[in-house]
Amino acid sequence: MLEQTMQTLAMGRVILASGSPRRHELIKQLGINAEIVPSLYDEALDRSTYTNYGKYVQDIAKYKVLEVYNRLKEDSKPISLIIGADTMVTMGDIIYGKPKDKPQAFEMLSRLANREHVVYTGVCLKTPKTELNFYESTKVKFGDISPVQIDAYIKSGEPFDKAGGYGVQGLGGCLIERIDGDYYTVMGMPLYSITKQLNTLFSNS
Repeated sequence: MLEQTMQTLAMGRVILASGSPRRHELIKQLGINAEIVPSLYDEALDRSTYTNYGKYVQDIAKYKVLEVYNRLKEDSKPISLIIGADTMVTMGDIIYGKPKDKPQAFEMLSRLANREHVVYTGVCLKTPKTELNFYESTKVKFGDISPVQIDAYIKSGEPFDKAGGYGVQGLGGCLIERIDGDYYTVMGMPLYSITKQLNTLFSNS
C-alpha cells in the first residue's frame, strides 16, 4: 500500500462493518487498525432480481456499510473510512450459505466434493465523500474427499459459521485440490483489490 494512503488511514477513524475474525485479521495484515462495528443489516435482498452473483454480494456489502455509516455519522469522532464485505459460495445455479446443522453440512460438502465451485466476495469502501463498490470471484476445486473425511471435518466444528461449510484458511484447506484466483477472495477479503482501491481513494487526498 502506498505510504500516503497508510498515513491518511493511520490518522483517521477506520471502521470494519463486520464481526468476522478472519476479515479483521486480514485488515490488520494491511497495517490498518480498524474499529469493529458489525453491521445490523438483515441482508433481506431479493436474489431473484440479480443475474450476477458478484453484483449481489457487492450490494450486500454496500448495504452493510450504509447501515453502519448511518448509525455512526452523528458521532463526535468523524469517520474516515468504512470497510464492508460479503461472501457467497456458488456452484451452477446453487448458492451455498452457512450450514445450519451437521446433516446440512455433510450434504453441502458432499456436493462440493471432487467438483469446482466459485466464491464471490463483494466489497464496499466508503468515506464521507466517496464510495467504491466492487467484487472478485475465485474458482475452487475440491479433491476427491471421502464421507469419512467429511464427517471428521464436520466434527471439528469449523463448517458452521462459513459460507459453503468450509474455511480455506483452516482445516478446510485440506479439502481443496486447487484454487484459480485470489486466495483472499475465498477468505472473504480480496486484499490486492482492496489495496488498489484504497490507493485510488486516498493517494490524491
